[in-house]
Amino acid sequence: MAQKLGYRPNILAQMLVTGKADRIGFYSGRSRLDCRNPFFAEVLGGVFEGAETLGYDTVVHTSGVTEPRITDLVRGHTLDGLIVHLQPDDPILSVLGDRRIPTVAVGDVFENIPSVTVDDVRGGQLLADHLVSQGHRHVLIKQTRFPLQSAAARVDSFARRCINLQIAVTMGMEGAGDAISDSDLSVLTAQKNRATAVMAWSDALAEAICDSLTVHRLGIPNDVAVVGFDGFHHRRRPHDLTTIQAPWHEVGKEAVFVLRSQIEGTPFPDVTCLPVSFYRGSTT
Repeated sequence: MAQKLGYRPNILAQMLVTGKADRIGFYSGRSRLDCRNPFFAEVLGGVFEGAETLGYDTVVHTSGVTEPRITDLVRGHTLDGLIVHLQPDDPILSVLGDRRIPTVAVGDVFENIPSVTVDDVRGGQLLADHLVSQGHRHVLIKQTRFPLQSAAARVDSFARRCINLQIAVTMGMEGAGDAISDSDLSVLTAQKNRATAVMAWSDALAEAICDSLTVHRLGIPNDVAVVGFDGFHHRRRPHDLTTIQAPWHEVGKEAVFVLRSQIEGTPFPDVTCLPVSFYRGSTT
């Protein structure tokens, strides 16, 4: 009878009775969340799948949403909880911790916030082992300029493995301009003990490095080998990147399940670390 009469349940009334909105939010501290970015596309795809499985609606919050606005949405039961991707200096972190808002971080591990990430340490080791097996004895490492715990973990792990295997490493920082700086180019073209491989902290940077090496007429992989980290394979790219395949879709999906446990008051792990795998492409 209710269906024949066109009845629809009053969502606000249901929220007053249950105390839940059956709605979660995804918040990125970046000024602009671009879904064309493969990382966000994969993570959000997993969040949407997990939310659908558990019966949650998902609201994506990006530029223009302030920290007080986000916390008001949760405290006012407009949202049951948040999945966040943040940098360690984001001011919302202290707000989330102080007010005990159900929250899960993806990508990076934060104190006092349950986190879902990938095995960055193992990924760095796998890349180092591969380059050593290919005979490389000096590697240029390109790190991000952003303070990301995950990027630091994979790069540090890679560097330690290389040093333990008596492989020389030169550290370089990702810049805002050319992916290969003049100093990087000197390291890659030195007459003695030049670096014959580049390890980039992400696939996006690795692809930009491949483009830059081509401009500088350095062959890949004959002159310089390149490895990345993420596992985003683009069919239209001229190179099939050797990389670490990280299950970012599963990270987003798992984050929803951890968040559900928080909301319902059931046990959940402080850190969920998903395994990675090595992919051999044509750039090594």
